[in-house]
Amino acid sequence: DTGMGFERLCMVLQNKTSTYDTDVFRDLIKNISVISKINYGDSKKTDIAIRVIVDHIRAIVFSISDGQLPSNTGAGYVVRRILRRAVRYGYTYLNLQEPFLYKLVDPLTNQFKIIFPEINKQNNTIKNVIEEEEKMFLKTLGRGLALINQSIDSLKSKTKVMNGADVFELYDTYGFPPDLTALILKEKKLSYNKKQFEKAMQE
Repeated sequence: DTGMGFERLCMVLQNKTSTYDTDVFRDLIKNISVISKINYGDSKKTDIAIRVIVDHIRAIVFSISDGQLPSNTGAGYVVRRILRRAVRYGYTYLNLQEPFLYKLVDPLTNQFKIIFPEINKQNNTIKNVIEEEEKMFLKTLGRGLALINQSIDSLKSKTKVMNGADVFELYDTYGFPPDLTALILKEKKLSYNKKQFEKAMQE
């Protein structure tokens, strides 16, 4: 086991320069392009968003088919976090403000049903779980993003660190996992005070 990974092996065999150009991802990328009406290759920002989404939907679908539902603890929390991260990329960069991830379950099922029949058997359940999660997060996503931007605007020019208590409020009230807030801040070359966040969590 070289740790090379299935996707990288496909890339070599298919003579591609990126794993996302292989047939492993091609159909999913086409589908998200149709849903968003944005072509893959149009811009770096939208390409990154599309890649994040097609990568994350696979992890989400396979996890749910293995019996791991999104939740607030343990492995379920990991599923919820990556789902919310994918939704946020679609919302911010592809202007997808309605549930869309669940629409990628069918093409993924068609691609893998012979190898992973569990996905085919649980297709409707997986779609329903993902759609409900999307609806729940989308209710607060716009407000949460507005609050992050407000907090960023209120930072003094020399300060590049957001108050950890604000990050906790985003998590506690709007369901923004701190790693998602950190990702949004990192895109703007900012960070947050982790000690303040941890103190608010303990309180």
